[in-house]
Amino acid sequence: MATDSSKKKTRPPIVVVLGHVDHGKSTLLDSIRKANTVAGEAGGITQHVAAYEVVHPYEGEDRRITFIDTPGHAAFQAIRARGASVADIAILVVAADDGVKAQTLEALAAIRDAGIPFIVAINKVDKPNADIARTQNSLSEQGVFLETLGGEVPWAAISAKVGTGVPELLNLILLVAEMHDFSADASVPARGYIIEAHVDQKRGIAATLIVREGSIESGMAVVAGVALAPVRLMENFAGKSIGKATPSMPAVIVGFDSLPEAGAEFVAYTSKKEAELARSKNAEASRTVVKALHAEEGERYFLPVVIRADASGSLEAIAAEVAKLGDEFRGISIIQSGIGDISEGDIKTAIASSAPLVVGFNAKMDATAATLARQHGVAFESFSIIYELTARLQELLKKHAPKHTKERLVGSAKILKVFSSRKNEHLVGGKVRSGKMNVNERISLVRGGERMALGEIASMQSVRKEVQEVGEGGEFGAQVVLSEKPREGDTLECVAIDEI
Repeated sequence: MATDSSKKKTRPPIVVVLGHVDHGKSTLLDSIRKANTVAGEAGGITQHVAAYEVVHPYEGEDRRITFIDTPGHAAFQAIRARGASVADIAILVVAADDGVKAQTLEALAAIRDAGIPFIVAINKVDKPNADIARTQNSLSEQGVFLETLGGEVPWAAISAKVGTGVPELLNLILLVAEMHDFSADASVPARGYIIEAHVDQKRGIAATLIVREGSIESGMAVVAGVALAPVRLMENFAGKSIGKATPSMPAVIVGFDSLPEAGAEFVAYTSKKEAELARSKNAEASRTVVKALHAEEGERYFLPVVIRADASGSLEAIAAEVAKLGDEFRGISIIQSGIGDISEGDIKTAIASSAPLVVGFNAKMDATAATLARQHGVAFESFSIIYELTARLQELLKKHAPKHTKERLVGSAKILKVFSSRKNEHLVGGKVRSGKMNVNERISLVRGGERMALGEIASMQSVRKEVQEVGEGGEFGAQVVLSEKPREGDTLECVAIDEI
């Protein structure tokens, strides 16, 4: 969709707020919006992406700024990276009492990957143990050199809790925006990105989006992947009905016919016919991509689960965390997932696959599904904190997965002399080269680097006494049981079998 550069006009900056968990990102946005979203968040952690628009007086006029609030916990790294990719400017929030932390570095990497300018907000300067100089130094160690300290990265010292320095931070944002001259042509049909999507039980599928170019007006149609929505009901970030969304505006469109993928690009069309054609092309393109789920799992065990969440961002974060569970022998397989409440279809899928659990993340179970679950003994558990959910799945995985064993080398000895052999019993003399050799422990006979036989030590003597073990450097005589006759120079390896 070509745009006429002569029609481009300055648009408000789109700002993403990033940083380590508990460093005050949401509190900063609360201070800016004069609202309190933190109190309503489960576990005190923001678990959705949201977009807000604020107005700030700057050089004698009111200027708009759009903020994207991204969760700061490690589970949301992918969401944060997406947020940085759709924004013009990033705010990197670093607590003055804590300095640079793990998610600070992840956020910084996302900013650098996106190639966007950023501002550092050193927060919590009102705390007794705040140390701005130390925080500045920790940033310098990561290659972030602040203005007034010999660098070029603008920064502000703030207290999001009491509001100190927040107006100055907003001024900095608008100054950086002026320097980069963000512009767009508002006369063309819009395109931008889906920030979040969810199922509204009363109104249907709704998506929050950010307009990067052009405008969306009532009567148009919006396509994101294979999801399409006629623009009949459109709201601003405050939930008020609007007839037009212009560049940089966040908007909520209700009425998608399927759930759009968070992070997907959307395009607006002047007619539904054009939108249907574009959707068909997207569907054809997606069919050419074959997704082979667990194509190389081999003998690895997977615990099947069904998961429903309240929003696509939550579901993405859950899937990312679930993928980390287990080990080389076992893992979790999400056999069915979606947005909204647990349905009868979810329970039927769980029954067919013998899934031990159906999970709801801020999602309930409808009455029909609940009845079917009781009849078939399908367990349902609901969570509002992702890491409580994954801890429960880890517990179930340990309970249901088949047991595996792993060899652990206890000690190694060189055979110095073979005294006698009778069938599978052999009397040998040897010296422990590493670790220790134990009576009744499993042993392997190694020759030329190749395992020749497995057996055990029946008895052992050292310094003419019966012993149960001989440590490194000790010499011994032993009665060993092996199907292969040992030779002088062979190695005996003592191995323990651990259940994992």
